[in-house]
Amino acid sequence: MKQIIKFVDRACSRVFMRFIPEKASLLTFLFHGLFLDENEIALNHVDPQQRITVAQFEEFVEFYVARGYKFVSPGDVMAGLRSDNKYIMITFDDGYYNNIYALPVLNKYKVPAVFFISTNNILHNKSFWWDILYRTRRKQGCSEKQIAAQGKSLKVLTADKIEEYLIREFGVDCLKPISAIDRPFTPDELKSFALDPFVHLGNHTSDHAILTNYTVEGVRDQIMAAQYDIYRLAGVKPIIISYPNGSYSADVLKVTKDLGIVMGITIVPTKNYLPIDMQGIDSVHLGRFILVGDSGIKTQCDVLRSEFSIYNKIKNFVKKPAV
Repeated sequence: MKQIIKFVDRACSRVFMRFIPEKASLLTFLFHGLFLDENEIALNHVDPQQRITVAQFEEFVEFYVARGYKFVSPGDVMAGLRSDNKYIMITFDDGYYNNIYALPVLNKYKVPAVFFISTNNILHNKSFWWDILYRTRRKQGCSEKQIAAQGKSLKVLTADKIEEYLIREFGVDCLKPISAIDRPFTPDELKSFALDPFVHLGNHTSDHAILTNYTVEGVRDQIMAAQYDIYRLAGVKPIIISYPNGSYSADVLKVTKDLGIVMGITIVPTKNYLPIDMQGIDSVHLGRFILVGDSGIKTQCDVLRSEFSIYNKIKNFVKKPAV
């Protein structure tokens, strides 16, 4: 059924594009880790998530550059975007070391990207919990569907409770990275990475905390700790946050604004139409699209240019919480 909806969606989107021009908007895109090739994915060191290779990432950038989109940083958005243009903001979540593979592409096309950092993984050299779960359960013979179901059940917990579960199930050594594919940046690597002119750092909480599982004070602590750590590690004070798991609430949005963070990114698949009210609440729950590597990159990008998408409207309805 999902494939049928996607097929119909692509056909309708192309027709719609012929009659209705694109509106001025900011499209934001989410990436996690980057793989050098399919062989790295097959190693099962990490949950492959989007399965995006470096070549596919470059294909995505080239597609929108060729169609006249302007790539922007958080500072550009904060300064105000012209209402007669089309914009892209590239984002990477978590803080994987393999994000360095994006640098040649960013520098080749001279486009910025935001890298959202979960600081405790970097400070304590810990693998991300979903990768630990995925690679260990795969070794035990579990299917991807079974692993996804268990991961979903863990997402109702705070980060410390998830870590306690992993240690109880797999032993304390499970937290140690096993390769360059799954490990986070080291502190020194992040500091060097942040010096690149096309790199901008963002807040992803100190523990990759799914903030809707926390009290208001807990939300504040997670965001403030990451702000402090990123400044200490890289000399940067982020003005933008990506909510882990895309989870947010009215309280989370309020705390974000109260702490002086002017932009917040969700995983609600929608365009952000211009102008964006940087003073109101809209700026802290911006929509974001997710590409997948097992489907044509150019086809996905082309559909997202359209003002009409059945598939994304369904996803939007499912993912968008009340605020």
